[in-house]
Amino acid sequence: MESELLYPLQLLDVRLYAMSLERLTPAESATSDASETGQDALAPSFTVNVNTVRHTERKQVSVFLTIEIKGPEAQHPEFDLHFTLEGLFEAQLALDAVEDSIWAEFESTSAITLMWPYAREYTHSFSRRMRADLPLLPTLNRLGMQKAAKKPGF
Repeated sequence: MESELLYPLQLLDVRLYAMSLERLTPAESATSDASETGQDALAPSFTVNVNTVRHTERKQVSVFLTIEIKGPEAQHPEFDLHFTLEGLFEAQLALDAVEDSIWAEFESTSAITLMWPYAREYTHSFSRRMRADLPLLPTLNRLGMQKAAKKPGF
């Protein structure tokens, strides 16, 4: 395949970097009252964080995707699932030769889009192994992510 057709950062591997999963009883959890937060008391909440580390000497990039799922509130049992995946990407050229627009798109859209199916599978596997009734992570809307990334302040 011609090199200009390839994305300059290719995903090599995804590994489970860190993980903790705790089953809590409602009395043990330190959650706020659902009526105060405006959230459905039965719905788990989740947060997503993405950090990128460039390994210039190896022409590689590590993307750390951290997922935290808590809930469902006010139901037994409650769960606190926290895990980080590391995606290892290899640059097809020197990292400083990658255009700024490509870096911006990679960090806001492509990296998380490529790693999201792994996060969904890990979430499903963890919840099944603990017989927890956690829903699958939602499917991402890549076009929506691209639009959001173009907004000022993103």
